[in-house]
Amino acid sequence: MAGGTALALHLGHRISIDLNFFTDFNFKVESIISEIRKTGYPFQIISEGDGYLIVFVDGIKVSLFKYDYPFMDKPLIYKGVQVAGILDIASMKVIAISQRGTKRDFVDLFFILQDLPFHKVAEHMVRRFGKERINPIHLGKSLVYFSDAESNPDPEYIKGKELNWDNVKKFFRHRVKQFVFDLNMSVKG
Repeated sequence: MAGGTALALHLGHRISIDLNFFTDFNFKVESIISEIRKTGYPFQIISEGDGYLIVFVDGIKVSLFKYDYPFMDKPLIYKGVQVAGILDIASMKVIAISQRGTKRDFVDLFFILQDLPFHKVAEHMVRRFGKERINPIHLGKSLVYFSDAESNPDPEYIKGKELNWDNVKKFFRHRVKQFVFDLNMSVKG
């Protein structure tokens, strides 16, 4: 499992109830649907296609994706489920921000970067995704492009972990040059 719920299990910073699973195996959507049907829980298919399935199972959003990039950080085991490590989640959050930029992704990355230096995330991204997939300028611009996120609701924070959205934006604006530098250094290796 990866994504916001996985990170919330690590950091305890916000409420997240959707479940995102990633696998490097090819799977047949019909087989997964058949297994869900056997549980007896009510479900509704939201979207499906080659290599992905998004459903609501008993009111909880569950996503399964074929994902070609290896998980390299040591996973957490939570109730028998492998939960991606923080470095893997951080690298996915940077990519997610570059593709869609939701408020919760910025907030999640903000919390990660309170304890984890960005240069470690940058190094991990290069190892995981390869130099050719890392464009430091594009990623840097994405980390300070907040327009799409402005209309998103604030995440539901755990008591005592609340953030001011303006402070999150300020955090990224003040550090974007260093982030781009770190990404460049990692790409040049």
